[in-house]
Amino acid sequence: MGKPARDWSDLPPEILHLICKKLPDIYDFAVFHSVRKTWRSIECDPPLQLPWILEHRTMCDDPALSCYSLTSEKIHMITCPRSLGKCFLGPSYQYLLTYRVTKAGYSWSLLNPLTGNEVLLPSLEEDMMYWVEWIGSDKSGEHVVFSEISHHSRGYNWSNTIVLRQIGDHNTVQFPLEGSSGNGKLYHNEEFFFIDVITGVTKVMNIRTQKLVYEVPLIVRSHYDRQFWMVESGEEILHLSKTRGVNLDDLHFDIYRLDLGSGKRRACWVKIDSIGDQLLFLDEHRGVSFCASDYEGLGENCIYFLAKLFLCKYDIKDGAAKELHCPFVGKDRTWFTPRLY
Repeated sequence: MGKPARDWSDLPPEILHLICKKLPDIYDFAVFHSVRKTWRSIECDPPLQLPWILEHRTMCDDPALSCYSLTSEKIHMITCPRSLGKCFLGPSYQYLLTYRVTKAGYSWSLLNPLTGNEVLLPSLEEDMMYWVEWIGSDKSGEHVVFSEISHHSRGYNWSNTIVLRQIGDHNTVQFPLEGSSGNGKLYHNEEFFFIDVITGVTKVMNIRTQKLVYEVPLIVRSHYDRQFWMVESGEEILHLSKTRGVNLDDLHFDIYRLDLGSGKRRACWVKIDSIGDQLLFLDEHRGVSFCASDYEGLGENCIYFLAKLFLCKYDIKDGAAKELHCPFVGKDRTWFTPRLY
């Protein structure tokens, strides 16, 4: 007779804790805690998590979401019943911005697909919509949601009015921008950064006083054919741009950091050729930064760029791009950083 099967439920807590600490991905962490009740009681922080690639979902009647992990090179299927009937516009921290079409119009929410937690957003006027690039967090940790009255002209979306809402508070503040915003925006420390689509100048407005704080001069002569991002990276505010529609071989990013100046010297963008030990993850609309020393094997001073037609790793020092495998196709793929809270 063979040996009896081992009852894994009686593993000592210290062994379970060591196993838990070795799990490389938040998906494995969640599965581990769901196996047995005794395992669920093990106290251990989730592993540091890099973004997954979220596949564009064409059908809203399927609760399953497909995500691809670069670190594990696996596709994770997440079943989220609350996602039924909802369309996704993109990520905001651990949430996805969602909307559902109803007889009364659109209903909006922030949804964490891993936990099912959902934050309902106030309804908007007919000519307005939320834009995920401008969802941020204020100093108290409360989510601040930006929406805009949008316009469409010559293939570009732009706006000259911003609406500020705080989660849990149905009061809104609406004020005009000192210019017209297009792509390339950032919310940071109660300040809203945007690139004026007419002048190419970066403008910074305080969302509390609703006043223009300062302007940062134009850094490229022709900004109409450029694609822009602004990203908070470590202690820096970065400005990135590239020519629209280039292929992998011609891909090149120009990177600047914000110098606030001092005394009589004005704020300006300073071109840089290194972001140090940082990693940037960009898609067609937004970007997020991570410290490379917290993760093994992904390198530093590089950009993981999820374009409409390809996924690549861009080495900032060499200015070279290497295509990476991505099992999903389609222009609406996006980065999403999962969290269990």
